[in-house]
Amino acid sequence: MRFDQTREVLHFVERFHEDIAHAYAKLGEEVAQRRSRLLLDYMAGREIRLAEAVRSFAHDSDDPSLKEWDPFTIDDSKMRARLKNGLDAAAPPDDLLELGLEIAEWFEELYARLAAKSGTPEQKTLFESLRERTENEKQKLARNGNMLMDF
Repeated sequence: MRFDQTREVLHFVERFHEDIAHAYAKLGEEVAQRRSRLLLDYMAGREIRLAEAVRSFAHDSDDPSLKEWDPFTIDDSKMRARLKNGLDAAAPPDDLLELGLEIAEWFEELYARLAAKSGTPEQKTLFESLRERTENEKQKLARNGNMLMDF
């Protein structure tokens, strides 16, 4: 997808997090294993919170850097295919957690590329901040996911 403004990129990120959350929730309704269901519920809630955080910033901010951008293209097809193929009702919790970590890694790499492409210091700061937050969330997901496995 091609974007002309930073705000458009953030709307894409928001929608993608929502799509991921819905995919986790849908699978959570289908799985029989309790640990998988708990993990998917946790991961869906996490993705919704991430979408809400991005939405809140993008919609409430008057930051002029949200209107600036050099055209940028994001190809999410491989990650969407991985998400579709990785969400299997028979998948063990470890595989589901690994998928969640893979998705977080994809967002981290996206934000790093966006920061490198940024035309202003404000944009660079925004995307570096999102990358750092995603890195922290990935570590939290790994820790909490492992605790759920012990439950």
